[in-house]
Amino acid sequence: MRVAIIGAGISGLALAYYLQKLGVRYDLFESEPEVGGLIKSAKKGAYQLELGPHSLHMNEELQELLQELKLEDEIIRPATKTQDRYIKKDGSYHRLPASPRKLILDSFFHWRTKLQITQEANIPAQEVPEETVSNFFRRRFGQEVVDYLVDPLVAGHFAGDPEKLLLEKTFPHLKELERAHGSVLRGLDLEQELPQKPVFSLLQGLQTLPNAIASKLISLHVDHKVEMIHRAKGKYLLSIEHDVEGLADEEFDAVVIALPAHAAAELLDFTTPGLAAALHNVNYVPMAVVQTAYRKHSVGFPLDGLGALHPQKEQPFSMGTFWSSSSFPRICPDDEVLFTSFVGGGAAAENACLPEAEVLLRVHEELKENYAISANLPVFQHLHQWPQALPQADMFITDVHQLAQLMEQEQLYACANWISGPAVPDCVRYAKQLAQKIYSQRASLQ
Repeated sequence: MRVAIIGAGISGLALAYYLQKLGVRYDLFESEPEVGGLIKSAKKGAYQLELGPHSLHMNEELQELLQELKLEDEIIRPATKTQDRYIKKDGSYHRLPASPRKLILDSFFHWRTKLQITQEANIPAQEVPEETVSNFFRRRFGQEVVDYLVDPLVAGHFAGDPEKLLLEKTFPHLKELERAHGSVLRGLDLEQELPQKPVFSLLQGLQTLPNAIASKLISLHVDHKVEMIHRAKGKYLLSIEHDVEGLADEEFDAVVIALPAHAAAELLDFTTPGLAAALHNVNYVPMAVVQTAYRKHSVGFPLDGLGALHPQKEQPFSMGTFWSSSSFPRICPDDEVLFTSFVGGGAAAENACLPEAEVLLRVHEELKENYAISANLPVFQHLHQWPQALPQADMFITDVHQLAQLMEQEQLYACANWISGPAVPDCVRYAKQLAQKIYSQRASLQ
């Protein structure tokens, strides 16, 4: 069996790695000279910057992968005493309570909201077709929870608008708790408490991870753009731009699409027009990542934690800011602090598309106000724009998932964040599971 994987972001790389471990022949094609997709690090003078994900949450698959790649010594944990996050409310930052029970005891919410939280177990379960995240939390916990908890957390994780994202595609476990126990809180009480997934980065930047995977692959082809997929007599042939290796003459038993939805749609227009049409409808949100540094003595706010999130109710410019140098001090000079702000997303896409100078100025002004910064200008600022950053799990994603599952019968698979979920650990887990599925189906093709 031979598999073609198209796209060397983290999903495609991880899939190739796991197939290689299983002894499945593959060829991984990447149109760009670099691998890694959204995981991109940069060194700018004294500053170590993350232009995509700021940090990662550890899961079992990621931990195993890092060990196999011998990257354990590269792992750096947050240097802060706590992993607290803050949320802006009524113009100032409040520490986010760590559990639903602590929310009830904390002064974060109005007493009416806390009363509704205590009565959540008495609200009947409902089956709402294509229910949005906002609607679910609104009917079970109230509007204030949507405004000041759900909205910023969804923006931080999915860069999305909870009024549009589907609960079943973003937080399916919460829906299962309602179905099984009639209450989210009752279900959580009955579950064994899971340890919090630790946050980490890598010493030379997160791009070390995709680069390390790529270094282990025996059939990776960069600067190879696949322009078309042909299917004939149960086999696949690829049209490849600048194909000096003659790979277009090779036959593949299976093809895996590990591309962003819009790029996948263009590639599949001829082969699978139904799936291509659905992929064209997938919504992506733009995002700008802005790093800003100040002298420590200029910052009048205690940066003890991971960062702060900004509910849309507060009319912010950015979705939130990581206190990057508090977590990972080596990324900037010792006498400075470095903030990483995320601008745009589903609820304020227009902010990410403003001219660079305006984005930089407005981020500085927001930081100056939020953190009592005395400096008139930062000592360093950098912007990276992603016109199509993350896919949105809204009403259009359902058709894509259904059609992608059907196409597996034709040995055409998807392995990308629009099917696995946007987080890197989810992409790695999905890639490992897909590799095992392809390996298990190999016998039927021989």
